[in-house]
Amino acid sequence: MVPDDAPDDVRDGARDGARDGAWDGAPVGLARLRLDGTVERANRTLLGWAGRERADVEGRVRLGELLSVGGRIYWETHLAPLLHVEGRLDEVALELRTRRGRWPVLLSALVAPVEGGGPAAVHVAVSGARERLRYERELLGARTAAERAAARVRALQEVTAALSGAVGVAAVADALLSAATGPLGARRAALWLPGPDGGLRPAGTAGPAAPGALAQPAPAGGLLGARAQAGPDGVVVPLHGHRGPQGVLVLTAREDAGADPPDLDVLTTVGQQGGVAWDRARQYEERAAIASQLQRSLLAVDPPSDPRVALAAFYQAGVEVLEVGGDWYDVFTSGEGVLSVVVGDVVGRGLGAAVAMGRLRSAVRAVAGPSVGPARLISSLDRFVEQVPGAAMATLAHAQLDLADGRVRYACAGHPPPLVVPAHGEPRFLWGGRSTPLGAHLRPRARPEADDRLRPGDLLLLCTDGLVERRDRPLDDGLEALRAAAGQVRGQPLERAARTLTAALLHDGAGRDDVCVLLVSWRGTAFERHLSADLAGLSALRRSFGAWLRERGADAGTCADLVLAVSEAVANAAEHGCGGRGEERVLLRAHLQEGGPGGADVVVVVEDRGRWRPPRTPTDRGRGLSIMRAVVDDLSVSAEEGTTVVLRRRLRSEG
Repeated sequence: MVPDDAPDDVRDGARDGARDGAWDGAPVGLARLRLDGTVERANRTLLGWAGRERADVEGRVRLGELLSVGGRIYWETHLAPLLHVEGRLDEVALELRTRRGRWPVLLSALVAPVEGGGPAAVHVAVSGARERLRYERELLGARTAAERAAARVRALQEVTAALSGAVGVAAVADALLSAATGPLGARRAALWLPGPDGGLRPAGTAGPAAPGALAQPAPAGGLLGARAQAGPDGVVVPLHGHRGPQGVLVLTAREDAGADPPDLDVLTTVGQQGGVAWDRARQYEERAAIASQLQRSLLAVDPPSDPRVALAAFYQAGVEVLEVGGDWYDVFTSGEGVLSVVVGDVVGRGLGAAVAMGRLRSAVRAVAGPSVGPARLISSLDRFVEQVPGAAMATLAHAQLDLADGRVRYACAGHPPPLVVPAHGEPRFLWGGRSTPLGAHLRPRARPEADDRLRPGDLLLLCTDGLVERRDRPLDDGLEALRAAAGQVRGQPLERAARTLTAALLHDGAGRDDVCVLLVSWRGTAFERHLSADLAGLSALRRSFGAWLRERGADAGTCADLVLAVSEAVANAAEHGCGGRGEERVLLRAHLQEGGPGGADVVVVVEDRGRWRPPRTPTDRGRGLSIMRAVVDDLSVSAEEGTTVVLRRRLRSEG
């Protein structure tokens, strides 16, 4: 100890010695450097780690020479310049060169001025990092394992969610393939399913196409009941459901660096979930097919055949395809020349709704008759639904079309109104004859009905509310959308018009209810005339035929062409088939027929019962067939019994 009364210089020297001893024996390596990196002073700890003598280091070497090759390069190119700019470094990982090899250390440095105003010096502290690095590696390993476990859980959750939302076999296949190249991380995937011969058949792929991806040999059938296992062509994942093996999913692992190897436990679980989903999808489709077959049998209609009318119906089940819906339609004759069309909707779904629907449809046919109008028929159904469970509050639209003159009598019991789509003009709803649903009408008040009239070529559309009702919009908006869409299908063949119309209104997928659409096109009465072979009435026939065409909406050009073609056909029949004898007759018939894309065809048939003979004197009438071919779309001539000329021309409308 230094005495209390010792001189100050003695006391200062003692303190400096104590500090030097503590600095030299510190548990970390310490050094003081010049600004150029030369080691001015190093403590015993640093020299011991480096395995160097003090005399060989202090004032003789730079710090970089004590580091490994990589550390020296890093110090000289990055750390030293950064130190001069920033003035300090904090815990930079480097490697110290020792006699036994390399020693991992953490280096910190600080540029500080020297007491007394001398040039600045760099103070360096070096601590051993081996234990810390080991701890960090362990921590990183634990973190990586936790992240991989979390990734496995997320992948299983995503696959489970995708399979749970898949409806039908095709959707399950898509979900499996998407999951394989998505959350499961495979580069490619191929799905194999049992084939009719007991082997496996390719059913789909995902990921980058590989040459012969589906031409490769099928996985061995014995793998169908095993766990996921790695093979030369990838990982084979069996799909094993309640009904046994359902197929296999073959995964090709990613080849990029850092990709995790396939987790066979996870893939085995995915295979089990996929097999169960496959079982469920097949059961769903089997039940859906049964429900669809039952629905079709309940909706089966053998419509009357009459050239004056064309019919088309469209039905689409709602989201609950496993249950029979309550929407229905029917078409039948209820009197001489009267066509009855009905569209109805029974509340609810399932077997009860199907029974009520069938009984209600049978009741409509039983009640309908020549003297029973729409209002009277609906009034009779009011009493009937009181005796049928599930039939109360059913809605119904009933229309009777007189095929001779186009008159329509109609009534609606709580049902969307019929829509008339004229051959010319804007579609219009028939708002008359409205009353409450079946069983909700207050008696003795009579049910109302109304009437309207169709022109040849007009469409009458009846539908159920599933076509126009949405939860997120008013019913009026749905009806307006129907009116606008109906105007766009005018002139299309009825079957295509029904599909186009429903696709336009259901394109957003928001409709969840059943949809039933019935289209009726009134063609009007056929044109039929008998003309004597002396052609005395040809002018009158031309006028009446032209008027018939105009009533059906033909434009001026179509009228002129067809009148010309008919004149030539009749004249040829009179001259060549009948020899101009007045007692012979030429028969002319014309009607509208459903055509291909674009609308209806006018079909004209000209017949005579004579024999085709050459003209008695040369004339220019041989040009008749050429003229007819020039103005019609199709012409055919047959001469088996007499001569029959058939002309066909697409009906082009005004506007």
